[in-house]
Amino acid sequence: MRIRHALATAGLGTVLTLGVTTYPATAVQTDTADTAGTASTASTVGNKIAAQALGQYTSKNAEVKKRKFEGAANGVNAKNNCNFYTGFWTDPRNRRFDGTKAPRTGTNRATCGTSKGYMYVKGTKTWTPVKWKSRAWCSDFAKYTWYWGGAKVTGINASAASFRNYGRTNHTWHTRADVAKKKNPYIPKKGDVVSYDWNRDGVIDHVGVLTAYSTKYKAYFSVEGNSSEKLNYKNTKQSAVSKYVVGYTSPKALKR
Repeated sequence: MRIRHALATAGLGTVLTLGVTTYPATAVQTDTADTAGTASTASTVGNKIAAQALGQYTSKNAEVKKRKFEGAANGVNAKNNCNFYTGFWTDPRNRRFDGTKAPRTGTNRATCGTSKGYMYVKGTKTWTPVKWKSRAWCSDFAKYTWYWGGAKVTGINASAASFRNYGRTNHTWHTRADVAKKKNPYIPKKGDVVSYDWNRDGVIDHVGVLTAYSTKYKAYFSVEGNSSEKLNYKNTKQSAVSKYVVGYTSPKALKR
């Protein structure tokens, strides 16, 4: 079965077919938290994370659409690292404030923009203005999808390497070699975060969120923040065992 795009017949928008996996790309509600209870399974959380990642990219909401580009939240890509997701995590009002600071001025010295999004403020989920901040943000985006998808995010920070560290701590880290095994290989799943090392020097340079995987092709689709200085949906076959892939981190369901 080849990777293709087809239009859904029930008004659900684009349907993705990647090997044996088919699901609607746009039939999701963005910024929806569902973390209550203890019965969530890793696969269920993974599906929610993938839906969140796709929802951030495909949403028709005017405020969410602004998040696809860096800059002044005006739909023009300023390519200056100003972004919504860093603003979300560095907002002291946020109940999950990460305790760090980031500049309100982009790398081009322009002031970062402001747009609205959901955040828990004083215990209440609120649609509120979020001041964008400037820093490398691939990890901030991936952490955001995990948070709203119902995953434990303790230990994840703005460093791309924090996802590998999380995986090692929670025993959910799987190397490229694990995927390449002929016997009992690890099969990447929706919601996993893929870690890249562009220079192959042992340093994690970038992360992305898997939205589909094909066992036939050993290939995946992903949504990645700070990819070509924007939110990027990679919907072509990406090799799961590429020399630039270090490994995959699976989420742990948040228990309350």
